[in-house]
Amino acid sequence: MPHTSWNPRSCTTRICIPRDRALDSAPVSGTLRSGLGLAALVLIALAIPASLAAGPDVSSIENPILANQADLSGMQVGDRVKLTLNPDRELEGEITGITQFAVKVKTRFGVQEIRKSEIVAWEKIRTFQEKYDERAAACKTPDDWCDLGDWAEEEKHERHAIESYEKAVELDTDHARARDALGHEKVDGEWYPFDEAQEKKGLEFCDGEWRTPEECRELEEKAKASATAEKLKGREALQKEYEGRPWAEIDPIETKHYIIWCNSTEEMADYYSDVMEALYKEFDKVFPEKHFPRNSRRKSTVYIHANHQQFMDWTFNGPGTGGFYRPALRDVTAYHGSFGTTGSTEEVLAHEGTHQFQGLIFDNLFALPAWFIEGLAVYFGDGSKISRRRVDINEIPRDRLIGLQEAIRNGTYVDLRRLTMIPQPRFGGFVYSHGWGIIYWCLWGEKMGAKNKGIGREIMNDWLIHCKRESKKEGMCDLRTNSDIFINLLQTHTRKTLEEWEEEYKEWILSLPVEEIGKKRGNKWTSEALKLTIEKPSGWRWEKEVDLASDEVVAAKGSGDKARRVSTYCWGNWQHASMSETYAETLAQNIFEGIPGDTEYRLETVGGFPGAVRARFTAQRLLKVEVVLDQQGVPRTEKELGDPLEYEVVFYGGIDKIYCNVFECDAEIWEDNYSDFQKFLEKFHIDN
Repeated sequence: MPHTSWNPRSCTTRICIPRDRALDSAPVSGTLRSGLGLAALVLIALAIPASLAAGPDVSSIENPILANQADLSGMQVGDRVKLTLNPDRELEGEITGITQFAVKVKTRFGVQEIRKSEIVAWEKIRTFQEKYDERAAACKTPDDWCDLGDWAEEEKHERHAIESYEKAVELDTDHARARDALGHEKVDGEWYPFDEAQEKKGLEFCDGEWRTPEECRELEEKAKASATAEKLKGREALQKEYEGRPWAEIDPIETKHYIIWCNSTEEMADYYSDVMEALYKEFDKVFPEKHFPRNSRRKSTVYIHANHQQFMDWTFNGPGTGGFYRPALRDVTAYHGSFGTTGSTEEVLAHEGTHQFQGLIFDNLFALPAWFIEGLAVYFGDGSKISRRRVDINEIPRDRLIGLQEAIRNGTYVDLRRLTMIPQPRFGGFVYSHGWGIIYWCLWGEKMGAKNKGIGREIMNDWLIHCKRESKKEGMCDLRTNSDIFINLLQTHTRKTLEEWEEEYKEWILSLPVEEIGKKRGNKWTSEALKLTIEKPSGWRWEKEVDLASDEVVAAKGSGDKARRVSTYCWGNWQHASMSETYAETLAQNIFEGIPGDTEYRLETVGGFPGAVRARFTAQRLLKVEVVLDQQGVPRTEKELGDPLEYEVVFYGGIDKIYCNVFECDAEIWEDNYSDFQKFLEKFHIDN
């Protein structure tokens, strides 16, 4: 046994472990060292007064809990009981287990284990069914059954209450109290459930109440007007921006580097002034003045028209132009509103503003190759996230990347040698993406998995030095010489042949992620860029980006062998035009071929949108449109068509965009699936 010693002064007990048992009877603490020997000393400090050391005699003290404990000898598993617990608590439930010291009770909150010492009283309770059966056995008259039904209802047992009232009706068909409790009404001498009775009276259920047909039609019209107002919310403010102000009343806004003329609202003019300064700040980071001195201290001028139509009227440009830069005057002209499907005024200002800035650091832009001039403008323009006072460059321009990847996949890709030989007049939109790809690989490729180990920036640095010298020359660009110089820089720095580098480059371009134009969350798809919210039919699946037809922005497809598909198209509304039957017919011919000449286009309100145009026909959908350059760089258009199918289309004219919803379905299952398209249209929402 351990030896103990008592010290009344320190109230400390020392327990000494004998030498011969120290290692056998207790584990050695991790803090002990072998050099301490075989004995260990454990000190336990006890804060106990000496007067209590011997301890009291508890044999005569009565335990109050044990004294009040209920007699549980009659309790059995399966009993439904009410327990009175100490202190002043009650618990109801079914006994599921009894042990020496506790009982287990199943309550509506789960099984609880209760110590027997806590139970001061208990009683068996009967179930509701037991009580109900006993009372039901005593019922003789309809009123007895109604009394039972009232009691069951008070106990919140609706099924038993209904059974009781129905028993009363069995005894007396016209018992008013029972019929009233069941919600029955008498119509033309016959009793009916409440809803059926209202229908017999010619009423309709709408907006949570039974009303006359006239009242329901009036409510429906109000609901349609409210839905239309909600869906058109914000149009007035946008309309004001596009209406603009007379140029004669406009005062320019001067910033540190720009003079801004804008005849949209004053708020938009202030906004674009801030955007231009944010762009200049980013240009200056990439081309710092100490390395690229400015050739002019004059502030650059920017003109922004209130809308696209005014821009075209004043500048004599067509709908395919979003803005332009005039090198001789060094000014930029653009318009307020969207450009194409996803383009914006900010992107156009960034693109043309890049040319304007290029004019400040290069003497003669015509002496430089078009792929470099336009590629750099796409890099800053389409390839930036632009807000009022911040510009994030090195972003991937979604539409340009899609075009470049498709060109690589379908064999229309323009190789670097041909690209660098295309003169400015023939450098069209199709090859803008090619120019951007080279710039992006050089400046940001290493960050996006190109594995060029900084070589791209070295190539661009050497190329910029060359361009600075080259721009001092007069006249037009020497395409052959500049092409040879850039390709030589590429081969020298990468230590690869042009063919080897280009194969790796194309693989890298195909690996770049395409940003989705909208976000899918379950059945919903939303797009800030397109100002759209749509909801696909339940059970249908979203189509992948690569499976979308030309100009489609989103689509969903039903399962099965037969065609079932809904999709949405979107274009820029550069005319800010309202939809009309003639306009819709023209748009339909842009996405379908073989539309019958007698197709009817109907102007109507669809899903709360007034002025929509609907049509149904059999035709072939235009799946892909590709621009192919021949060996001389001359473009031609190639089309891919789908199979003839049944279609219904609905066109909408937004303030700055045009939308089209398309339902595609096999004729055999059209009627069975048309309701899905109707629901799709009802939930279609334009955010302007």
